[in-house]
Amino acid sequence: MKFLLDFLFRVFQLFTEPYFLVFLAIVIIAVLKRKNKSKNLRIVIFISTVVMVILIGNGFLGKMISGYLQETYLKNSMVKSTVVQNPVIVVLGGGVVEINNTGKLHTMSYSRMVTAYQLYHEYRKNNQPCKILISGKGRGHKSEAELFREDFKKMGVPDSDIIKEDQSMNTYQNAKFSNEILKKMGASNMYLVTSGFHMKRSVALFQTFGLKPIPQASDFIDTEITWFPNSYNAAFTFVMLKEVVGIWQVQLYNSLGMNK
Repeated sequence: MKFLLDFLFRVFQLFTEPYFLVFLAIVIIAVLKRKNKSKNLRIVIFISTVVMVILIGNGFLGKMISGYLQETYLKNSMVKSTVVQNPVIVVLGGGVVEINNTGKLHTMSYSRMVTAYQLYHEYRKNNQPCKILISGKGRGHKSEAELFREDFKKMGVPDSDIIKEDQSMNTYQNAKFSNEILKKMGASNMYLVTSGFHMKRSVALFQTFGLKPIPQASDFIDTEITWFPNSYNAAFTFVMLKEVVGIWQVQLYNSLGMNK
């Protein structure tokens, strides 16, 4: 059942990709024309596809989704260290880039690193205990967690305050494996650091495992309203649309009890 739903959601995500929509529309119109089907139907499909591509490419749709995904976290300022005692800062990996067999963190990972370090520094400058849990395996020779650890050490974070979770390959596993570590530690307070567009789904998944994360969004994305569609708007709208579909997937799986 879960395998089938996973497959269906992956197919559904294709429909958030503007280039796939154009390809699909061309195929459908060609098939209808070959079978001498209604010309009006072909025109409706063509116009609908053009309108969708314009909404994605001119930034209008992305602007609306951006608010839905990120507005809550834009309003959240950095939580002061006196509010939460003995916290663990969970940092989600943003991917690994392989260049000449050398693994490097994806660009969005650095904003997450900076946000986590700023929060960690707030505690340490007041001599309060705080740990950083880095979650992510990635697909490189070195795990995301290890690459994060190396950079955190260069920033002055001691190994004793760094915990690696280097098995997870997606956000669901980030939450699942981090939860296992947090339970073993007996940690009850946690911050969750990830990108703003990714936060809503991440919080929902961590809550699925009974955790109560305090969200700390590290970066935000948005589109620009333009007269003509462009690839910048299309790319970010596609990323955000995938997140919306992911949120629906989490909600459905939770309702069916399939996320444990």
